[in-house]
Amino acid sequence: MTDETEFVALFREHHNAVRRFIERRVSDRESAADLTMDCFEIAWRKRDPRDPFGLPWLYRTARNLIANEYRRRDREAALWSHIEDNVRSLSRESGSALTERLIEAIRALPEREREILWLTYWEELSAAEVAVVIGMNTGAVWTRLNRVRARLRPLLGETVPTVEEVSDERR
Repeated sequence: MTDETEFVALFREHHNAVRRFIERRVSDRESAADLTMDCFEIAWRKRDPRDPFGLPWLYRTARNLIANEYRRRDREAALWSHIEDNVRSLSRESGSALTERLIEAIRALPEREREILWLTYWEELSAAEVAVVIGMNTGAVWTRLNRVRARLRPLLGETVPTVEEVSDERR
């Protein structure tokens, strides 16, 4: 039996158990699926045919990944609290209904779209630069940015720039 075959057997035997373990601790199914695959990626990198590991080792690795995820979420929550404070302070009518609707709309965005919004408007990166930062192609960044703008435009009237306007500004 080869090292790869043994790993495939480990994966098949324990994948569902590890996924359920993580799902019970992380409320987002997509994050749980990502963390499960991260756990097995670590297992692949650290495998040693002379010292095989099983489910307890995978659970310990999953616990460490979950702890990292909680810390990441705490940092993200602090970041978005900071952003919200900045949006409120920049608003002409601090505490206005418009500002609060905008903040709620931004909070409701998927994480990747919030990140694209942040990098584009607060960090003033071009779509190509955002693509490098988050590991997407430039076209996908533009597509997601347009979706975000479409969601936010009704709250802001027509003050959200179009793709062409932002493109022209960045040239």
